[in-house]
Amino acid sequence: MSVCRQLWLLVGVSVCGLLLSAAPAPASPAAFSAALRAEYDAWTPVDADTTPLALLRKQAFDWQAASGQLAPLIDDQHAYAELRGVAILPDGRQSIGVWRAALYRRSAAGGVAEAVLVLNDDWCAAGLCKSRTRFLLLRPGQQGVPLAEAQLVPRIADSDLLGAAPPDCLKRVVLGVQYLPSRFGTTLTALATVPPAVRSACEAGGVEVGLVTRPLLLSWNAPARKFVRGW
Repeated sequence: MSVCRQLWLLVGVSVCGLLLSAAPAPASPAAFSAALRAEYDAWTPVDADTTPLALLRKQAFDWQAASGQLAPLIDDQHAYAELRGVAILPDGRQSIGVWRAALYRRSAAGGVAEAVLVLNDDWCAAGLCKSRTRFLLLRPGQQGVPLAEAQLVPRIADSDLLGAAPPDCLKRVVLGVQYLPSRFGTTLTALATVPPAVRSACEAGGVEVGLVTRPLLLSWNAPARKFVRGW
């Protein structure tokens, strides 16, 4: 999995280090950092959440303290952030994860500014990899409102993410989808996800899932406040 890189964050009782890199997706400088902080402060991770950022939150680091520990490089001008590392869980296991965030803006009817914050997590622990994407509607002076995937992206069929002749190990398999914010511009990339058992079966048969699935590019339509296919 692409998130399993060699950038390390050690989390036990304390946090020892993390590297965060950043790049664009337009918004006002103040809005992006404020949105990230507000989301982090309001977030209560579930017990099963083993992402590095969730572990910081569970240890009651506020955003300022967590930022100090992580030495973040958040690109406020272009409203994109990417944080990746490895956490040591209380039971000694490792959790390898990458967290991405981007802000997509529009002006609503009546001149009310609003934006959609896209948050994507990928992480692996004990040999099991997971991913999730969350969407939040942000308006000035209000708490972020979760948005359903169907409110923002077009319906994506399995055939959109597979070639014309999928391998046997992926036939009759219902694919999941994760959405990666763009480092440049205002696009969103939809990627296929498969259950761990299916991925293992494919690999046992010599099939690399990443080579037989394909990304689907979506573009931000600001007036409509949603993503559409293509540029």
